[in-house]
Amino acid sequence: MPPLASTRPRRLWFRGLAALAIALLALLWAPNTARAEHGELVGWTLEDASEEIIVGRAVIYYEPGTADEALELAGALPRWWSEIEEEFGRDLDDRMTIHVVSHSGRVARATGMPGWVSGVAHPPRGEIAISLHNPDGSRSDLGTLLRHELVHVALYRATDGAELPRWFHEGVAESIANEVSLARAENLANAVFGAGVPALPELEAAFHGDAEDASVAYAAARDFVTWLRYHDTDGGEFRQLLTQLRQGRGFHRAFVDAYDVPLSELDKDWRAGLFGRFVWSPLVNSGTLPLFLVGPVVGIAWYRRRRRLAADWARLEAEDEAERVARLERAQYLLGILERRSL
Repeated sequence: MPPLASTRPRRLWFRGLAALAIALLALLWAPNTARAEHGELVGWTLEDASEEIIVGRAVIYYEPGTADEALELAGALPRWWSEIEEEFGRDLDDRMTIHVVSHSGRVARATGMPGWVSGVAHPPRGEIAISLHNPDGSRSDLGTLLRHELVHVALYRATDGAELPRWFHEGVAESIANEVSLARAENLANAVFGAGVPALPELEAAFHGDAEDASVAYAAARDFVTWLRYHDTDGGEFRQLLTQLRQGRGFHRAFVDAYDVPLSELDKDWRAGLFGRFVWSPLVNSGTLPLFLVGPVVGIAWYRRRRRLAADWARLEAEDEAERVARLERAQYLLGILERRSL
């Protein structure tokens, strides 16, 4: 048997392969997401979005040439909002106004945001503006973009307008709107093996920097929030965090109440795992990782994911059956009482 110390490089090698496989899967599934920011409290002037679609208590205003895209968004809006409510564990006010325009420059000019944004949300007003094209002229992924902005509005309502750091707001929106993103993973990996991942207070300033700084800030906030969401098996701690914020707890105190440890400890634990999770990055960049080894790892990851989903469905079905039996027993009990009283 080889010495125990020799197993560590092999483990790191396998972890690197697994991480690369996940990144390759992300490349297949992840759209190019546009960045978004909160809008300023100013009147938004988007006269070109003159047509409208009413979806429940939401109104979508769109430019005449964007009717097909607006109709597609309208069809998906109720499902997306329901999924966000499920993530937050509560029903939320679904009144909102959404503007769909062709070019991102119109969004920036109307809302006072930087020229590199393709979408903006003003959570207190429940108002959103998104564009079909990114600042570089490429097509934006309207679905991911709108889901991102919807999460901003939903988070504001789920916490009753609690004052939240920018990294948390953007991290939640990024994480829930698009869980798989190769671009974000690459940005974060480059920071891990480059200049370093900014500390949480520094992320606030990075969001207002240039596009490169903002990309790293979005990637780090997104990854940390995703880590927080899956810190426990069912996401209960994250939902408890939102509940504490809604009840008026301060931001840092809410973390202690929900996770039983300070935010600083959670941040430390998350950062401690970054190197191992992104060990594939220098291997890929140097061209030393043989890609023909990725296939088996992809298969293993797929199998494990499928098995976990099957277990989750089985658990939910068991819970539903138990609830059905309990309701039936309760009804039979009440029926027995009525029958005895009628005798």
